[in-house]
Amino acid sequence: MKISDGFKARLEFVLEQVFEKLSHGGDHETRAFVAHRLLKAAQAGIVKIDDLKRVAGDALRDALQTPKSA
Repeated sequence: MKISDGFKARLEFVLEQVFEKLSHGGDHETRAFVAHRLLKAAQAGIVKIDDLKRVAGDALRDALQTPKSA
């Protein structure tokens, strides 16, 4: 599935909303993890903003609960 520029903007909006409360907007690794989950959800047909926010929130919780390797 090819993602249009308009839909990319929607994904970026959701990503920014999820990370807005984190210090400095979160680290690159965590943002990449959440973005990957968002992209997979979009490719699976999840396109509504509220559903994408839920996916991103779940992904962020998963990322923050997973210990970072040293």
